[in-house]
Amino acid sequence: MEGPDDLFIVGDPHQRIYDSHVSLTSLGINVRGRSTKLKVNYRTTQEILAWAVPLLGLTPAQGLDDSADTLDGYRSPMHGRRPVVKEYPDPDAEMNGLVEQVRTWLDAGVEPSAIGVATRYVWVMRKAARRLKDDGMTAFQVPNKSAGVQVGTMHKMKGLEFRCIAVIGADEKSLPSAKAITPEDENAKAHAQDVQKERCLLFVACTRARDHLYVSYAGSPSPFLPN
Repeated sequence: MEGPDDLFIVGDPHQRIYDSHVSLTSLGINVRGRSTKLKVNYRTTQEILAWAVPLLGLTPAQGLDDSADTLDGYRSPMHGRRPVVKEYPDPDAEMNGLVEQVRTWLDAGVEPSAIGVATRYVWVMRKAARRLKDDGMTAFQVPNKSAGVQVGTMHKMKGLEFRCIAVIGADEKSLPSAKAITPEDENAKAHAQDVQKERCLLFVACTRARDHLYVSYAGSPSPFLPN
């Protein structure tokens, strides 16, 4: 039997980065006309939010009640600096830029554990951690509660929050990742869903930042990045 206030569910379809799509309707849970859309974001600043929302593209997400869900009206009461996007000629220069940015945050008094570095690939994550350590900084791979810069893949960053986030490797060859995309001529629907998951992944990584967001790439930028 279904009674009043029997169940409370919170979900965000715009942060869906895995294949497990859940429809509450298909599970016999009727939420149509009984749900409330939360539009105020207290995790990050309006400047970061306004920059990050376009990463999701124009395709509405499928809500938990199977209806189309957009971020129209989504806002934050907090304000801060606009995200910084840096282009570099090659990956080594990009790593040097990362070291410089993290050092700038540390010199400004940001605690090491309040700084996160997000990458699309594990090998880039490991390279970034080594580069930071080589420059004398303490860095750990997430999840880790030690007092050091937290470095992880974008998937590992889901659910975490940092004062400052550096998203590196946001180039056209990494986002979207070719290995994660079904060829369009093979299955157009799966292709579109895969591309959207990659968009959501970048959105998740960028919105881990509370105060400062730094995004970098070497060569050509990801087509997801705002112009």
